Amino acid sequence: MSEPRLHPIPLWLTEDYVQKKLRAFLKNDSLKLEKLDIKPAIAKGENYNSVMTRINVEYTTKESKEKLETNFLVKTTFADKDPAAHVLTKYGIYTREMDMYQRILPKMADVVKTEIGDPRRIFAGTVNVDKERDSIIFEDLLLENYKVACRLKKLDLEHTHMVLEKLASFHAAGAVLAERERGIFRENYDRGFYNKYTRGYEPVMKGLLKALSRSLNLDEELRRRYQAKIDRVVDHVMIYGERSTTNNPGDFVTLTHGDLWTTNVMFQYDGKGHPTNAIFIDFQFSVWNSPAIDLHYFFSTSIHDELRLHNQPELVQFYYYKLKDALKKVRYAGPIPSLFDFQLQFRARAFYAVFASLMFEPFMLYDGKEEASLEQMISEGESGIRFKDDLYRQEGARKKLHHTLPYLEQWGLLDDM
Repeated sequence: MSEPRLHPIPLWLTEDYVQKKLRAFLKNDSLKLEKLDIKPAIAKGENYNSVMTRINVEYTTKESKEKLETNFLVKTTFADKDPAAHVLTKYGIYTREMDMYQRILPKMADVVKTEIGDPRRIFAGTVNVDKERDSIIFEDLLLENYKVACRLKKLDLEHTHMVLEKLASFHAAGAVLAERERGIFRENYDRGFYNKYTRGYEPVMKGLLKALSRSLNLDEELRRRYQAKIDRVVDHVMIYGERSTTNNPGDFVTLTHGDLWTTNVMFQYDGKGHPTNAIFIDFQFSVWNSPAIDLHYFFSTSIHDELRLHNQPELVQFYYYKLKDALKKVRYAGPIPSLFDFQLQFRARAFYAVFASLMFEPFMLYDGKEEASLEQMISEGESGIRFKDDLYRQEGARKKLHHTLPYLEQWGLLDDM
């Protein structure tokens, strides 16, 4: 893979700024910043919606003359001139995530802890939300030994169950919060990847599907069976996607994570290497919708292939009973669907599996030589086309198509819908 480029460090992230925010967070005006070290937390192309910066601070206080040291993460938007910013801003993702960390997540965490009875974290603590600079400072969970699982190896059953358990609590807390505070999710929580307001991702999705179609020319069997079907999906991808995220009367809906895949989950482990907790990060696409979209997205991008292809009904069942139990604990007053009805709801959102597995998963698993970035996915120039073609020409991606395409076809998801 080519040498990763690094996003520049924000110019406004100065010693005075950090000292002011830490004084407010720690409620100590005597805090004095002694040292500030700033460096990019991730390379360009490893996070597709924002810029991540890690800051290491040394400070003293009146109470403690010895230097104290800790780390924080700073999340900021892309610069206005970045082509990705023009797509992402239409979805309201930056203001939404700031609202999540400042207003929503603390309330949900309290519900999970005090009513569901789970004292474990569900998100990283917020140090500061700065709406003027579109930035969030939050705790660096590496200090508590939280780790992101390998996006290439994906998650086994033990990790998958852990995520589904925490997701059920997240969804239950969102549902009861909306019940108690009417209208809390009314503004800016209706713009997921598919919505009725913008089709900003349409060029990205169509460009990826066209690259997939071109890649089928390398395999005569796949070309003969699926190329015409993929070409037809290109013309209907937004219609089918919007239909799959339209809420119908009687559906159970709640606050969803919206972008739940391997690198947006962090795990904590015991001494034997077993996961003891999972927390979610990156809430830019959190949206009021069916929890089924989180399940499809997660299954299609983040779990072992044998689980994805053969175990989804039982994984939905596992999640459902965790959700039902959590909803009862928070005394949710709305109707709780039966498992049968929820399985039907999951089936009705199944085009989300086409979107996630054929368009986003190859991007998420890319380990080739081209620079991986949202800018490259948007670009229709030579470099952008070369990158998208390379996504589907990777050996792993080509092998996976022999399983994924038949699986989707058997559900009728590649035919007219």
